This record gives sequence, structure tokens and C-alpha cells, in this order.
Amino acid sequence: MSGRCLDAGCGEGLYAEFLESFGDITKIVNFDLQMPFISKRRIDPRHNEIRGSLTSLPFGDATFDCCLCSEVIEHIHEDAIAVSELARVLRPGGVLLLSVPTPPVPYDPAHVREGYTLTQLSEVLDKCGLIITRHAYCFHVFMRVLLIVWRWQFGNLGKNKRSYLPRFIILIFGYADKYLKLGRPWDLVVLAEKN
Repeated sequence: MSGRCLDAGCGEGLYAEFLESFGDITKIVNFDLQMPFISKRRIDPRHNEIRGSLTSLPFGDATFDCCLCSEVIEHIHEDAIAVSELARVLRPGGVLLLSVPTPPVPYDPAHVREGYTLTQLSEVLDKCGLIITRHAYCFHVFMRVLLIVWRWQFGNLGKNKRSYLPRFIILIFGYADKYLKLGRPWDLVVLAEKN
């Protein structure tokens, strides 16, 4: 990833460090329904924040070279409009890294749909001029266990939103999930390119 990057639906900035790891990214625009304030917590000067809706992005055509949109469009009733907006603000040849749940997923009251199969997601992206170049499935059984522990710690050890899990434990579970792939995956990740 390089150039100007849109983190669409960035939330609290879960992927801020990931995006910072790309030295060729010149600007990171964190975008969400609520003002993210990520630049106040990160020292990287490339961070900028804007508040708004994915169905009406306040950017000109071809503004961004790349976009990250993780676990967002399953929350949006007008998912096709949101995807068309992401495609609109990407320059030709720009890339979109997108993740969504795959059905059936655990109940989430914030979801407006259960998720997408690869075929369903391909259809939505194709209509907007985005072609999937790579895809992968993730969040198998090891990540499900980690999610249970993750939620438990916040609910039982304090609500100060601080993780008590050592980073190496999270990495062990992540690598085990990546290489062993036990159980049905919860998520689909695609890399798509704008025609």
C-alpha cells in the first residue's frame, strides 16, 4: 500500500499501527461515523480524521491510492452505495483491502446482514468496478477462543478498555489460526483493484 490511504470505518483505530508500518503511505485519513481522534493517540503525523457516512464520502473522485475497510459494510443497509463510494474515491489502479464476516456468524445486533459469501461480495464489488485479485479466509477456532477471552477480560477485569493479554499470546493464537485453519472461518478478506 502506498500514497494516500483511507481507513474507512476506522472505529477506535485498530489498524492504525498496521497502516503506519507502510512507509510508502503518505497520508492516512481515518474516517468513521463518530470523530475518531486517532491522531491524538498516535505520534505518526500522517494521521488525519474526518467524521461522516460511508454512503456519502466527502472526498473528490480518485482522491485515494488505497483503502482499508474492515468489518464495516455488513453494518450498512445500503452496502452497494457504500462500496460504490469507496470505488469512486479510489484512483484507477487503486486497491481496496476489505474484510467481512462469512455466514453464518455469531449474532451481532449491529449487523444488518449476516455477512457475505465470496460470490456475493464479488458481485457487489464487480458492479462498482472493483475486481478481487486475492482473497483469504480467517478467524478459525483459535481466534474464536481468543475473542471469548478478549471479551471476558473487559467484562470481568475492568472496563478501562485495556487488554491484559500479553502480545505474544495474541501472536501465538494469530499464527495458529493462520496456519492450522481448524474449524469454519468467520471472516473473508479480499484485496480488490479498481479498473
